[in-house]
Amino acid sequence: MAGPIFALKSRTSQKSDNPDRAVHLEDVATAKTIEENENPPTEPAMSITKSLIANPKIILLSMFANIGALMYGYDTMSLSLCLSMSAFGMQFGENTPSGHLIPAYWQSLWNAIPQLTTMVGAWSVGHISDAFGRRLGFFLSGLISSAGVAVLYIADTSPVFLVGKMINGIGLGMALATGQSYVSEIAPLQLRGILLSLYSFCMNLGLMMAASIAFSRLDIPTAASYQVLFAIGWTWAGLLLIFAYTIPESPYHLVRKGNNEKARHALARICNKRADISAKLADVVRVFEHEQLMSGEAKSSSLMDCFRGTNWRRTRIILYCNALSQMIGATFLANAPYFLVMAGMSANNTGMIVEIGLAFAISSSILTWFALGRYGRRNIILFGVALSCIFFLIMGITSCFPSNPKALWAIGISLELTWWTMGPTIGPAMGIAGEVSQVRLRAKSQSVGFAFNYFFSTLWNVVVPYMFNADEGNLGGKLGWIFLATGVISLLVVYFEFPETKDRSYEMLDEMFRQKVSSRRFATWSPSDTYSG
Repeated sequence: MAGPIFALKSRTSQKSDNPDRAVHLEDVATAKTIEENENPPTEPAMSITKSLIANPKIILLSMFANIGALMYGYDTMSLSLCLSMSAFGMQFGENTPSGHLIPAYWQSLWNAIPQLTTMVGAWSVGHISDAFGRRLGFFLSGLISSAGVAVLYIADTSPVFLVGKMINGIGLGMALATGQSYVSEIAPLQLRGILLSLYSFCMNLGLMMAASIAFSRLDIPTAASYQVLFAIGWTWAGLLLIFAYTIPESPYHLVRKGNNEKARHALARICNKRADISAKLADVVRVFEHEQLMSGEAKSSSLMDCFRGTNWRRTRIILYCNALSQMIGATFLANAPYFLVMAGMSANNTGMIVEIGLAFAISSSILTWFALGRYGRRNIILFGVALSCIFFLIMGITSCFPSNPKALWAIGISLELTWWTMGPTIGPAMGIAGEVSQVRLRAKSQSVGFAFNYFFSTLWNVVVPYMFNADEGNLGGKLGWIFLATGVISLLVVYFEFPETKDRSYEMLDEMFRQKVSSRRFATWSPSDTYSG
């Protein structure tokens, strides 16, 4: 069906012989229609709390979709903590005068190569989920991850352990990219930012779960100390396998495939009983057809569409969002347990500091949910990045006094306080990444974003162990100066490139990108405005 937007465009283009005047009238008419449709009957205005209470099924589905983020956090922290286990060191390390030491090159390989396979998984799943649906993406991610966990469990040499990490990485990448696409396509406007920022909460929850399990097993002298940690990974893969084909398919995917009746059925399963399903389906169809009209293309889309015209700007923002975690020290934080142990802190004190830091990350993620509705995505991200710069500055200054016995504690505390910045930085950033692409390119753009995320992570995972490892750079707290610099760069990028997407429907975002509205003006733009760059 052709929505009113298209009828207005057609009529206004015919009312004037002056092309510039026609274009202006088209902009005004389109903006007016967007404004009239901005509060459709399917999403009546209500508080965020009431909206959460009214959509319990969408919240549960969003939690399921973020199992990939939980898996990624759990897997990342598991490796870091295994490096601190005596049994793991005896199995995979080299005997040195100071004890069993795992060479920096193996640490880099275990961290970096799986990031590349995670990139491959994220890249490939966009084509798969566009062709066969988001549910198949979840199923394949669970299947591949379960195989990777099996190899990790039986590994007894460093190369075999690397193979397990590589296989598991493919599954993680598929789960992560599919999850964000799915959430962005089922979340109502008022809850979209919160539900997309569940990524950060679930990742931090995975980190905390791994830490809670591992710290009680650090001194166990047998392989069971770390094997149990890997075996628990079957739980997350199993949940994906069990529920992948019981959840409803994405309505946007079904409409894109021309299955409007199946989309209606999916919406009925997703929404609460009082929702107007026909009106919601009409909204989905209207957004899809609006994008088709703007692009002038058929229903099919290619990966290269993400890099053409205004879509290149949107893809660029997605890439920035996915790079942000590394720019504020995510790899450094993930390696914090091993870093602190190598710096001379006891295992018990390390465990206490790391768990406090992870508690900061989880609590900041929860607080961010409530702040999103008032302050928006962009301002919260700026606050989070600025805060990380302050903590890394403190760490850098402290590292200038290595002879002070309290310096190590100051470095550890400032490092773990940096976890507090993960909630206000990563959550809203992933929310923006899930919102700015065209709906028809959502799966592919998320694949591109996560693929870049893990390519960029690979670089840091190669470099960071060499920076702090005792047999290499041995920089210690001086890493604070490096991440202070990357944090300042991030502040500039966020300020000039990140748009405010709070309370903006997909139609409005399409129009703002079409008009080339400056990222700094997204928050104040109104549908009656016209802008040419």
